[in-house]
Amino acid sequence: MTEFDAPVGIVGAGPIGLVAALRLADLGVPSILLEAAGTLTKQGSKACLIQGDVLEILDKFGCATPIKDEGVTWTIARTYVRNKVIRSAEYPLGPGFGPFINISQHRIEQVLVEAAEAHPLCELRWGQEVVAVTQDTDSVTVRATGPEGEHSYRFGHLVASDGVRSRLRELLGVEWTGYTHQDRFLITDIKAKLPLAKERHFHYDPPFNPGRQLVMHPQPDDIWRIDWQLPPDADIEAERADGRFDQRVRDVIGDIPYEIDWVSTYRFHQRVVERLRVGRVLFAGDAAHALPPYGSRGMNSGIQDADNLAWKLACVHAGHAEEELLETYHTERYAAAKENLRVTEATIRFMVPPNLARRWTRSVLLSLSHVLGRAEKHVNSGKMAEPYVYKESPIVQAGDDALLGSFAPDGHVDVDGERTRLRRLLGDGFVGLCFATEAASATEFVVDARAKPWHLPARLVVVLPAGASAQGLPADVVVAHTDDPSLLEPYGADAGTWWLARPDGHLAACGKEGGGFADALSMAVRSPAPHRHPVKGTR
Repeated sequence: MTEFDAPVGIVGAGPIGLVAALRLADLGVPSILLEAAGTLTKQGSKACLIQGDVLEILDKFGCATPIKDEGVTWTIARTYVRNKVIRSAEYPLGPGFGPFINISQHRIEQVLVEAAEAHPLCELRWGQEVVAVTQDTDSVTVRATGPEGEHSYRFGHLVASDGVRSRLRELLGVEWTGYTHQDRFLITDIKAKLPLAKERHFHYDPPFNPGRQLVMHPQPDDIWRIDWQLPPDADIEAERADGRFDQRVRDVIGDIPYEIDWVSTYRFHQRVVERLRVGRVLFAGDAAHALPPYGSRGMNSGIQDADNLAWKLACVHAGHAEEELLETYHTERYAAAKENLRVTEATIRFMVPPNLARRWTRSVLLSLSHVLGRAEKHVNSGKMAEPYVYKESPIVQAGDDALLGSFAPDGHVDVDGERTRLRRLLGDGFVGLCFATEAASATEFVVDARAKPWHLPARLVVVLPAGASAQGLPADVVVAHTDDPSLLEPYGADAGTWWLARPDGHLAACGKEGGGFADALSMAVRSPAPHRHPVKGTR
């Protein structure tokens, strides 16, 4: 048996690397995280928004609730043109964590680090700067320097989550396609009691940043994040030295007292690696794709990368799937990255028109937006992040049903007299969801589903109408009850449909007859694989 320091190594202990480690641990796979920094350091708000659907991933290992409780939940995004509201988009709260929660990336990292350091299957090593990486058909070897000198690590697979300036990308010669925008942007976190609703405020051509954009997001503890698009000649250090920076802030908030918590300037990227899978090295998060902040797709899509990758690595290391399953990580998440780039490129081309004709068009649309409703619809202030639908994935059943490949819809259910949510019955592995009108038809599904052998573990969850008897169903089947039409209708519950939910909560297959369940389970990992014992680490 090949001996590893751990089955999986992870380079970069930001939110993506930490989520990958914690999800792998959930699924029984040990990992070692190598982080170049000596400790966790605060860097302002950075990625300041986590989507509610993404919090579902953190909920699988117990980190969602403190983030939700501390963060600012908002449901309304207002778009202004010249200081007048032209659009107020409202997002429903839903049954789970809400649509969006504002909280600093640093605080998210603190919660994740505490969980990782407490988990026996996660080992976090600070101050380890990777200087070399090699791989063969069986393993990846990493050399890293740290306080105690140079050390060599051997892993079965390596997750590269070391950020937008990824050293692993450089060491492996991975092509970084796309471009870096020339315009500069300024982020300032200020502490102030502003008389503003705790919502997203996006301004086009406001008097406090004429001809450009400004976005404001509320954070916990009276922190407000303000993003300015800067003119080419802006010198923020000079502004801070001579007092003009104070006037810049005052132009936005007035005479309200404030304290500066963080200031940073940046240029945003529109980039993606050509391949997310390079042999046994898998790129995730900003190491794989870099996006502008509008729509909050960076950290959110990176966490979804980690969740997608973790269950596939776990299947491979447990012997439930062949190595080639990891190719679907590239297929699915590269498609997601390209979709994110398409959406953000449309926003950028409206925000920063590339030529005279587009500048004229935007100017007309902004001028008409107050008086002409159809013009308002074309004012692009950034489409907010949402989970990608793996409609074209080779491990998602082809079909016309809109739910195939999507993140499983959620709703309230009762299990053993306790109220919970459907998504909380998913996530530990593959789950067969059977929606039935009575116990007899649900029992028929269970018997038919188990008639053929399964090539990997799965659980069965039966959803029945409220008050319906569960008599006759096997004891190892989870029985949930609900009459919520907003949950039942999308799943086609009245037709007795079953669904296969993957460990990342996306729906891989559906059917009417339970006899197809075993084949759907095999398809979800590409093909049956003979069972073998998982690879053990030499911790």
